[in-house]
Amino acid sequence: MNRLRRLTTVALLVAGALVIPATASAHDPEDGGTHPPTGGGAPDLHSANMTLLDSLPKVDAATQSDLAFEGNYAYAGTFSGFRVIDISNPAAVQQVAFKPCNGGQGDVSVYNGLLFSSVDTPQSRPECDSVNTPATNPAAWEGVRIFDVRDPANIKHIASVRTDCGSHTHTLAPAGKGSLFVYVSSYAVTTTSMGPNCQQFHGKISVVHVPLQNPEKAQVVSTPPTTGVTVFDPARLEFANPALQPTTGCHDITVLTPLNLAAAACLSVGQIWDISDRAHPKVLRTLTTPQVQAWHSAQFTWDGKRVTFGDEAGGGVIPRCRAEDPPTKGAVWTYDVASGAELGHYKLPRFENGVCTMHNFNYVPGIDRDILVSAAYTGGTTVADLTDPTNPVEIGFYRAGDPIAANTWSTYWHNGFIYANDINRGLDVFALDHPAVAGAAVLQRDNPQTQERLFP
Repeated sequence: MNRLRRLTTVALLVAGALVIPATASAHDPEDGGTHPPTGGGAPDLHSANMTLLDSLPKVDAATQSDLAFEGNYAYAGTFSGFRVIDISNPAAVQQVAFKPCNGGQGDVSVYNGLLFSSVDTPQSRPECDSVNTPATNPAAWEGVRIFDVRDPANIKHIASVRTDCGSHTHTLAPAGKGSLFVYVSSYAVTTTSMGPNCQQFHGKISVVHVPLQNPEKAQVVSTPPTTGVTVFDPARLEFANPALQPTTGCHDITVLTPLNLAAAACLSVGQIWDISDRAHPKVLRTLTTPQVQAWHSAQFTWDGKRVTFGDEAGGGVIPRCRAEDPPTKGAVWTYDVASGAELGHYKLPRFENGVCTMHNFNYVPGIDRDILVSAAYTGGTTVADLTDPTNPVEIGFYRAGDPIAANTWSTYWHNGFIYANDINRGLDVFALDHPAVAGAAVLQRDNPQTQERLFP
């Protein structure tokens, strides 16, 4: 499921996670050591139980973003379009289509052959042959594009829905009876992103309704205010940039549809929502942990009892897992859903001088432990047992280095394997050998920000 709205020369806030030094509550698994590089790069660093099965290099120079899964395919977002990848054999994945479509940031979700893509850069027109245009252009378009991907050889763009401030990220919220809702998160954290449809204190989300029998008729049906969300001060990110400005809005939303709950990471706070009425979410609880610099992403445990939020400290731009950084800076934080009580936090148990915050993540479904799989930018991928949030234990990790060093945006568990969409490398597929993940559930459709089942 997504850094800050892209700056002129600085990376955006997507979905972030930081890495930290080893502490009594963050233990290394058995270290598999390093593999000497063959292409002149840094060696791979990984645990002995984690293997890189296959890699699929990126198509062009664009940043690779989020992932979604349906059937035998993974859908990999990029800032220049999206890829359709056959993962029926995870050890030999194959790209079957690339749909070029201008407009960042390209977060993707899929539902019964419909693919949704976020556009957070103002475009000259809604179609894929658009070009970037200033946000002040009154005719500029940004929002959500919808595609029919049932036939990868003949992908069809069927609709474009304009949303105020564009779509930094989006989340699908199925409602039954042939009805789908899309929660669109956006905000104006830079002066360059302001325009006729994007004001500084945005303070709302956009809710798009998609009639599944006629998806071309998708439209915005409500723009609920982000009640209880305080102004986000960009000084919290600890780097200076004249384009940054205070704003309000949500960065990412995850829904747990069986319980009609959503977890909203809203930059300055985290929230739990009641989404029984899909078009009009209601705030149940607001979380305010002072150590969290930028509430960026969220994920429920599969029983719905806990929720984990990610902190993209430093905005995904500056190092935050150095020896001098405390274990609270850029961690993921876990809370009790019913009470809002803070239960614990986790960061990488290794020092990193690169930009290694924890980014997009999910939990392994259908097992009796809370196993989190997360991207960590230059820290690669980490897998941690958070069953006891007060004593998190890393059970696997992989940081690729040769010939291209990891800078991983999204990493998710899906149907027995770990898939990473890496900014520089493209798609990586990993295998994890650990008893904690044995017997994990198989999902026909898997949008990490849309949890459609319970596993009590």
